[in-house]
Amino acid sequence: MKKKVKLLRDWKGHATDSVLEVDEETYAELMDGKIAEDYKEEEKSFLAVQKSMIAKATDAAVNAVETKLKEMASDTSKMIHISVKDRSDDDPTFGYLPGNTKTKAQLLADREGKSAVNFAFGRFAVDVKRSAENAGQMSETLLKCKQRSEKLITKAAGDGMLAGDDESGGYLIFSAASAMIQAAALESAIVRPRANSVTMGTQLLRIPYLRDTDHSTGTVFGGIKIYFDDENAEGTASKPKLEQLEFKLKKMTAMGYASEEWIKWSPVSLGSWLIPKFGEAIGFKEDLCFLGGAGASQPLGIRNAPCKVQIAFEDGQDVSTFVLENSTNMFARLKFRNAAKVAWVMNQTVFPQLPLFNVTVSAGGSAVFTNSVLGAPGQSLWGYPIVWTEKVPALGTAGCVLLVDFSDYTIADDQGGPEIAQSIHLKFDLGQTAFRMTKYIDGQNETVSAMTPAYGSTLSPVVEFKATA
Repeated sequence: MKKKVKLLRDWKGHATDSVLEVDEETYAELMDGKIAEDYKEEEKSFLAVQKSMIAKATDAAVNAVETKLKEMASDTSKMIHISVKDRSDDDPTFGYLPGNTKTKAQLLADREGKSAVNFAFGRFAVDVKRSAENAGQMSETLLKCKQRSEKLITKAAGDGMLAGDDESGGYLIFSAASAMIQAAALESAIVRPRANSVTMGTQLLRIPYLRDTDHSTGTVFGGIKIYFDDENAEGTASKPKLEQLEFKLKKMTAMGYASEEWIKWSPVSLGSWLIPKFGEAIGFKEDLCFLGGAGASQPLGIRNAPCKVQIAFEDGQDVSTFVLENSTNMFARLKFRNAAKVAWVMNQTVFPQLPLFNVTVSAGGSAVFTNSVLGAPGQSLWGYPIVWTEKVPALGTAGCVLLVDFSDYTIADDQGGPEIAQSIHLKFDLGQTAFRMTKYIDGQNETVSAMTPAYGSTLSPVVEFKATA
């Protein structure tokens, strides 16, 4: 029985990408030596479409040139200038979706477009795998993808230090797939949808800001003071205090595994699995860092912000409880500039405490969080939404309840977007291929210390329940 194969490299006078029909013995030899792969009808159809599109584009270009030449044949004084542009340079799938004329926004606008991006990403991932297996030899599409990536990084970085080079064999993911990964990360994210963001082309970025942490002496923005003086008196000089926020991109890596059979027989479904799973995993890890990161090799999380203030237990309060007075004290210490970005962040182990919130009236009391168990419980406290999550400590530990103005937190992202690399060696004995996605991020609060107001206790955009006295 004859079988069709497609050559992965030159073999016995046949060029790479040639399609051959061979007997079973030759087929086994080619497969064992990784010289060829099965020629799928799916790919045949794909190549036919690609060939048709190229032919149409070529015919259109030839006809346009011939028409122009005929028009200008009678006028020898004119100079003819012909400009040719590779339209695939504008393709948000980097050529992995043949004949695509849609923008990134158009592709992601409906289910059909997203399925097409999944298909393209599956082909891209398989191409990366083949390149790793063939000593870095790339298909024409992957080579162009790499060249576009290098241009993008160089243009973004200028003469600065690159945030992510290609020394580890990674390839920047095309923009349409990158956007879908980011969207998957946002679906369950806490911090990113509410925080500010900046895009960086170099690894280091310094952003100037006005320091405004003390109003007790009548000054604002670190040095501006307003006077009422006699109109003939000399004015008193004052000036704002400018400082800098420094962002340095940190490397975050996600790993995923796919069986050899999956990659060989169903590369299309590979994309529909890798994109959402990588996105969800990245979103989960980002939140852990943005909420509790220690800095240094990872972002500085909100719970470790230098501006944070803590609210202690009430006198006589039982251990592992959260009472109404704790919430009012937290609210009283909040400094916010954007009420729409303020939220409570609580571990779900705190929930049983909320229905017990009680306002004492004479010898009795009145529940204030819920009056009935028939409907869904309230999802806000003092007018701000509650976000329930496993990403902060459980009840009884500092940080189990946070009240945060997320507009004070800034996230920095690498302009180039995530990149992907592949290895067959990590789980070789299990017949699995490892896909590694690398992304560069940083994050920190803009406020460097709690603010001392003109009157009253210090205020902060980050208020944490200490959970102890």
